[in-house]
Amino acid sequence: MSIYPDFYERFCCLAGACRHSCCRGWEIDVDEQSAAYYAALPGSLGDQLRRSIEHGDEGAHFLLTADGRCPFLRGDGLCELILKLGEDALCDICALHPRFYEDVGETELCGLGLSCEAVCALLLERKAPLRFLDDESGEAFEFARLLSRLGFPAQEQALAYGGEKPSEAFLDRLAETEAIDGHWLSELAALRAVLPGLTMPKDARYDRVLQYFLYRQLERAEDWGLDALVRYAQESTAFLAAQDAMAGFDPEHLRRYSEQIEYSTENVEILMK
Repeated sequence: MSIYPDFYERFCCLAGACRHSCCRGWEIDVDEQSAAYYAALPGSLGDQLRRSIEHGDEGAHFLLTADGRCPFLRGDGLCELILKLGEDALCDICALHPRFYEDVGETELCGLGLSCEAVCALLLERKAPLRFLDDESGEAFEFARLLSRLGFPAQEQALAYGGEKPSEAFLDRLAETEAIDGHWLSELAALRAVLPGLTMPKDARYDRVLQYFLYRQLERAEDWGLDALVRYAQESTAFLAAQDAMAGFDPEHLRRYSEQIEYSTENVEILMK
């Protein structure tokens, strides 16, 4: 059985219109089947593919350009492989991103990562309660029901954001995470300087964010305990609300936070601890 959020099937890549392409700034692994396909591809494109892939003990990956871009990302933001070979030619990680699939017991939780600006827009476009769908029965239900179905105890605090500010301890831990770029620590310092005087926003969209943060981490419940995951979701949401209180509501705050934290196992563990 698979569960997915109600906006899952409406996701569509922004392609050339994306301001934060997933085709730059990340190491792009090439799975074995795709590597074999690329190795046998004839013609100039096959030659370019073979020149652009490095093989090592941990597998193959694309050699990024000097400015950190996939060698097949065109100047207009489109993928040369898709244009010339079709989407079926993509390696697994490119075909799946930003989707994720995690098992909790006998249930597969499907979702979309928030490092993608299109996904952030989908999550934040509504203030209605976040709902999830069962792919077998077609049943739709809210987050409390999802927790119950997965065998977790009731977590009233996991359902809504109450306007809290992020704690000093959480901000300390954020400062310990490996920074995604040179601006991360200065952004934290700027927020801490004004945090005491901020009036925190109250918006039902933060309920959706809190629940989705928790949903994203439910497969870690066995390792960390549900209470730790709830606290992580609460503090992460409070941090985003504080950023919005300081600089105005902006989905980019959510996208950037996800990119900084959720795509680094080490950074998530720093916060969980």
